Amino acid sequence: MRAEPATLRAPVPKRQLTIDASCLAAITAVSALSYLPHLGFYSDDWSNLARFISEPHLSLGSVLAESASRPVQGAYFALLFKLFGLNPLGYHLVNTAVLSASIGLLYLLLARLRFGRAESFATCLIFAMLPQLSTTRVWSAASQVTLSLALMLVSTHWQLSFARSGKLKWLAGAVAAAILSIGAYEIFAPLIAGFALGLIAARSRRSGIRDGRVAVAGVLVVALILLALLYKILLSDRAGHVADPSRYLLGLRQLFRLDYDWRVDSGLNIVATPTAYFLAPIRGWWTGARALFTGQAPLEVVVIAILIAALAWWRLAGATQGADSRPPQRLLLAGIVVFLLGNATFLIVPAVVFTSTGIDNRVQVAGAIGVAIMFASLVSLAVRAVPEQRRGVILSTLIVALTASAYVRLSSIEAYWAEVPAVQERVFAAARSDLSAVPANSTVILDGVCPYFGPAVVLETSWDVGGALTLALGRPLEGDAVSPRMSPAASGLRTSFYKEPSFYPYGPMLFIYNPVKHQLTRVTDVETAVGYFRARRAEACPGFVARGMEV
Repeated sequence: MRAEPATLRAPVPKRQLTIDASCLAAITAVSALSYLPHLGFYSDDWSNLARFISEPHLSLGSVLAESASRPVQGAYFALLFKLFGLNPLGYHLVNTAVLSASIGLLYLLLARLRFGRAESFATCLIFAMLPQLSTTRVWSAASQVTLSLALMLVSTHWQLSFARSGKLKWLAGAVAAAILSIGAYEIFAPLIAGFALGLIAARSRRSGIRDGRVAVAGVLVVALILLALLYKILLSDRAGHVADPSRYLLGLRQLFRLDYDWRVDSGLNIVATPTAYFLAPIRGWWTGARALFTGQAPLEVVVIAILIAALAWWRLAGATQGADSRPPQRLLLAGIVVFLLGNATFLIVPAVVFTSTGIDNRVQVAGAIGVAIMFASLVSLAVRAVPEQRRGVILSTLIVALTASAYVRLSSIEAYWAEVPAVQERVFAAARSDLSAVPANSTVILDGVCPYFGPAVVLETSWDVGGALTLALGRPLEGDAVSPRMSPAASGLRTSFYKEPSFYPYGPMLFIYNPVKHQLTRVTDVETAVGYFRARRAEACPGFVARGMEV
């Protein structure tokens, strides 16, 4: 009988797996070094901060009541505000730490499920550098996505521990973590439920009969997730959509439209979905590699890319497979399932906006796990075409090259976000002087400032303009921004955002402000409004709602 290779004779030691997970967490943290110190606040951050400043003694109960559909999100941001106030660095350090821990947890989960060590490590490297994570890395108001991701992974780990040990403490922890994950963000709910059902199916195949204990626990997890989702729907502004059949039909039409417009459309689509999830990262690898090898990348980015590559090579080059490791084909199948479950929330309802680099790519994080798994398994399968003794080196080389290129691409996206705080501060500095006589509780419509810098948000709508000016001037103000969607009506200015209308009545408390020209106009009637918009020179500001400018 042919002897098995020495590298396959025993399971991978837990110490090696722990070092792998720690290395992945370190790589994720290191990948943030080039931009993290320069980040600030964006979009919803400003309205959240203004509310906390205006109500310094806001109770936890009030926070939960105001964010009833996502209570964990509200409590999380309130806690961060208590810790860091108006200092953005603290928020971003915590978010980076949670994301780094999540990457390590994902690796350990794949290892516990007996997927190959090298393929599992490669999956996590690819996932950490995907552009789908670019917004959650830099936007504090989206940090609940990384928190929800971490809690989802904790829940699946504890589900697995319960299935293998039968101890109720693991089941209780899994249920609690699942509910907290959904309370932060809902896109990971299908993954949690799918994992529970997968454990039931796996136990059934092994034993020939259904394990009653695991089956009951799995059904319990799924039922609680469905109840949590129902609770969120009923308390959110989406409740009216649930009973609207036209919304579901719209989702089905969007799925098969061949004329899908990335700039304004939403919903899963047979063209947009694979383009955003698969083609965009592949193009990004090419863009990153070109920048790295042609000298276009900044020196600090090149240094960090080399460090990341060295750490990845260190763990991949010596990544032995356990005797019971599953083949890459099984990992590919798992990736397809995870990708489908990651998008299950949006299968019918057209609430997902596709953008490879814009602010709304945060909703693609769950599906991105499946994308990373598929990429890693496909690379592993491709490497099997070469002689066995060379596979490890070739696999390591390919994954390290992809990781370094993806990091360079990711850093170029985050560089836009890092430059926005300086642009915002110039607006605030002008406003402190120009708006000194504007009464409290006035409405200031911002003009002359492009809402997007690349994919990053500068100031774009009511929640960031009003909140930011309130903090900058030290008194409560409402606000919005001039855009192609704004026009004067008979009794006020009308506009929209995310297709939701807003209206600002004319009067002595309505102003249009251009900080570039230091021009302040009180809009008391339709004649003033029409005259202003007729005379203003339209700014050449590319970009679209939820997407900004694709880069």
